[in-house]
Amino acid sequence: MKVYRYNHRAFAFEVTFIGAFCSALVIAGIVSLAGWHLMPDVIAAAVVVIAGYQVWNTFVAIANPEVVTVSDDELVFEAYGRRDAYRLDEIERFNIREMGGKDKLYLRVNGGGPLHGRYWIQIAQIDEGGDELFEWLEDFEMRVDPDSIKSQARRSNLSYDKHRDEIEASLKRDRQAKKNKRKKKH
Repeated sequence: MKVYRYNHRAFAFEVTFIGAFCSALVIAGIVSLAGWHLMPDVIAAAVVVIAGYQVWNTFVAIANPEVVTVSDDELVFEAYGRRDAYRLDEIERFNIREMGGKDKLYLRVNGGGPLHGRYWIQIAQIDEGGDELFEWLEDFEMRVDPDSIKSQARRSNLSYDKHRDEIEASLKRDRQAKKNKRKKKH
């Protein structure tokens, strides 16, 4: 079993503080709509919806987990005392979208939903083993859906990486042969 933890200080600011700030905005928006007019009604309604969505994702859906645990048979996401656990053999869909390379991932497990199954994984903010977690998630995505275009491209890239020197030497020989052929014609 391997446990990956979000950097505590970064999590406190990037997730908890932002979630708390959005909670305050939701309260201010509701108070304004209730008649205290802290802001125009249209803005208050927009604030309630947008900030409310962030509060939901942070504290209810734990879309930004503080801890990711990988074991031989289970994948677990945790934050704020809530735990979403998935048996690996029961995961039918596992989709990753890389944002900015491998620093930030948006992960959906079995399609995701409003209460669980959608996670932002900040690989760059994992204290130890972030690259290892990234590789595990990518490998698992390939295992769950080996026929996807993304899996095929990854296999192709892995094959290229494994045989890079041979391929590049062959391409160099081909270019040289074409160059020599052109010289003979002139």
